[in-house]
Amino acid sequence: MAPKQHHTSSTSFPVRAESESLPALTSYLLSLISIKHSNLCVSADVHSTSILLKLAEEIGDSICVLKTHADIIDDFSDRTIKGLQEIAKRKNFLIFEDRKLGDIG
Repeated sequence: MAPKQHHTSSTSFPVRAESESLPALTSYLLSLISIKHSNLCVSADVHSTSILLKLAEEIGDSICVLKTHADIIDDFSDRTIKGLQEIAKRKNFLIFEDRKLGDIG
């Protein structure tokens, strides 16, 4: 007997994004996936603000999520945050902060 398919596996991203039962962030991500025809998330393992912002600028149109690691950026500051927010807003992608050292005791 074949396993039963979950109802969302046959529902398009735009239709799923409109579901009132979803959190707003989930709906937004599903909309991005639909608009960009991609579900690409890039992990930015870089050590400087300038490289991070340059990377975001270069790939922002093609990604849905940029995963950052503030812990490893040597010159992390308000400039990093504001620059990344501006690029993310303009290029329509989400920023996901992945604390590298936050779970080490």
